[in-house]
Amino acid sequence: MIELAIFSVSLLLACLLTPVVKRISLKQEWVAAPKADRWHQLPTALHGGVAIYLAFTVPLIFLGTSHSKLWVLLFAATLIFILGLIDDFHHLKPYTKLIVQIIAACIIVANGILIDVPTFPYVGLFLTIFWIVGITNALNLLDNMDGLSVGTGCIAALCLAVAGVFTGTTLMSVIGFGLAGATLGFLFFNFYPAKIFMGDSGSLFLGFSLATLSLMGGWEQATNIFLSLLVPVLVLAVPIFDTSFVALVRFFNGQAISQGGRDHTSHRMVAFGLPERTTVLFFYAMSLMCGAIALTGVKFNLFYPAMLAILLVIIFWYFGLFLSGIVSYEEQELKKPLSFGRNGFALNMVFSHKRQIGEVVVDCVLIGVSFTLAYFVRFEGLPAYYVNAITESLPFLIPLKLFVFFYFGLYRGIWRYVGMQDLINILKAVTVSSVLSIVAIAMVFRLEGHARSVFFIDWMLLLLMVGGVRVLIRLIKEYLGSWVKPEGKRLLIMGAGDAGEIALREIRNNPTINYMPIGFIDDDRSKLGREIHGIPVMGTRMELLSVVQKYRVEEILVAIPSANKGMLAKILQDCRETGISTHILSRSRKLASASVVSA
Repeated sequence: MIELAIFSVSLLLACLLTPVVKRISLKQEWVAAPKADRWHQLPTALHGGVAIYLAFTVPLIFLGTSHSKLWVLLFAATLIFILGLIDDFHHLKPYTKLIVQIIAACIIVANGILIDVPTFPYVGLFLTIFWIVGITNALNLLDNMDGLSVGTGCIAALCLAVAGVFTGTTLMSVIGFGLAGATLGFLFFNFYPAKIFMGDSGSLFLGFSLATLSLMGGWEQATNIFLSLLVPVLVLAVPIFDTSFVALVRFFNGQAISQGGRDHTSHRMVAFGLPERTTVLFFYAMSLMCGAIALTGVKFNLFYPAMLAILLVIIFWYFGLFLSGIVSYEEQELKKPLSFGRNGFALNMVFSHKRQIGEVVVDCVLIGVSFTLAYFVRFEGLPAYYVNAITESLPFLIPLKLFVFFYFGLYRGIWRYVGMQDLINILKAVTVSSVLSIVAIAMVFRLEGHARSVFFIDWMLLLLMVGGVRVLIRLIKEYLGSWVKPEGKRLLIMGAGDAGEIALREIRNNPTINYMPIGFIDDDRSKLGREIHGIPVMGTRMELLSVVQKYRVEEILVAIPSANKGMLAKILQDCRETGISTHILSRSRKLASASVVSA
């Protein structure tokens, strides 16, 4: 009940204090004015972090536990809050803020809240300082769009609070629910369109509190440093990803990582065409997904989230590649695309010229994950007896399967254009490599220590994984593209066949083609009511005029390259009767070369 009480009081205080802080800030003209490197368009009240800080600390002081670590957290977090408040007024130098953050992190470490590395305690000490300072600044950098940082922080705090309940860590659950209530109450006023910003006093305080809170779980199930960091990293995956992406881009472009800018992951998604509100909600969904995976590991077994974490790293990697291909607002203003600069030759080579290196590495990881996961699925766990079998087999299986993948041409295609033939080649490669793996294991180990059914499970898992990552970039682009609000002239495509489908994809993939397809016309009545990539077949040629008038069509594209001259003349006559311009897709099916017929 104490957790529920603290959450409720924190939520209520945040809802009451935020309007007061907003009123004072507007009266004193403490506002964030629109700037070239900022996202908002109107002057907005600042110092909302004061409301978050008070809503969080007051309930914990009067209702929280008497645990000494609570007071250590409150003291160190207060130091960070004061640092952020001073920075909001006087804009401190980055190194000044870094020094204070390190001091606050050392206070936490000195009181026994740290990453435990039994063999190398000094490594744990420095790793803890790096973790706290890194997450503190990650939430600060993520505060670049209305509601993004505080909403993500609220989700992370709630996940950590639930993890505290699962593990019986009362201190963690109490602090987590208090932080979740304070941030949720502020989010009502900070979500798009924001009425108040929390400023550095809020974002630095929030990041520091989350970083410290994530280390209080103990994670008794963890047997090594990887597993001990698994839950915190998953819960805070979104700010970690955003900070890593921005840091890499700015570093290799010779820009200061600490500077403000409109080149974050969220900005690139808006530049792609997503509404700001949708972008923020998308990041909320990512945070919830990662948090749910972490909680699954806390509640049941850390093996599943460990395997999923490896796949998430691959997904985030390709999501970053997708974002890197989008020109941000800052790059539009500078009239230059994303580059890795002259100092980033090695990374540029890996990303641009040697993408196959990354593909081989990904497949190598997938082969290992698939084989290990197959045993886990088969035995509903990982018996120690089979661990040695897996360890001994992978050095043979990985090069064997990679060679087969290479033989079937899996590294010659461009993943963003993967098609049915590529998927067939993947099926062949995975099947042949699995058969050869059984032969190799039988010859080398005589299948001793190996369950026969595991190889079939491994085949299914590897097929799904290898095929899945190759359609990932295309899936991300098309899925997010479906959220983009269409713009341009309202276009009706005549011909719901292959040429019409190609034309539709070209229009969607080429932003320079200013058309908004609204439907198809086709004389094949079996296609009526069906959809092609979400665009409906609205009627036949007999209903062309009514469709044009009903849906306010502005132009027509004739995509029937198989039509003879007589048929084409009849089609054009029907189009002229509508009174609007008509384009004809050439037989080469290239939209850019379409001729125009004036009505």
